[in-house]
Amino acid sequence: MVARIATFEGGDNDAIRRMVEENPPQQPDGISKVLVLTNGNERLFITFFDSREAVAAADARFEAMGNEISEDIRGKRKSVEVYDVLFEGQP
Repeated sequence: MVARIATFEGGDNDAIRRMVEENPPQQPDGISKVLVLTNGNERLFITFFDSREAVAAADARFEAMGNEISEDIRGKRKSVEVYDVLFEGQP
């Protein structure tokens, strides 16, 4: 499993919640799970995929989403990193 972590600064958490509830954007194919974490003015969008190839295949859709969702809502993307998931489980 692979995690793609996109870090955003700014934006509007309430508007993101409304958008996801009322009219969610089309997600890229291949995502097995999505987490959105927030800490004040910063958000992490963590998407999980089966492989790095699946992450690469989703890049174009992620870029399109950036054009579809205004920066006032999503914030400004600061970074994108991809990690191999070493462990997944519960205590």
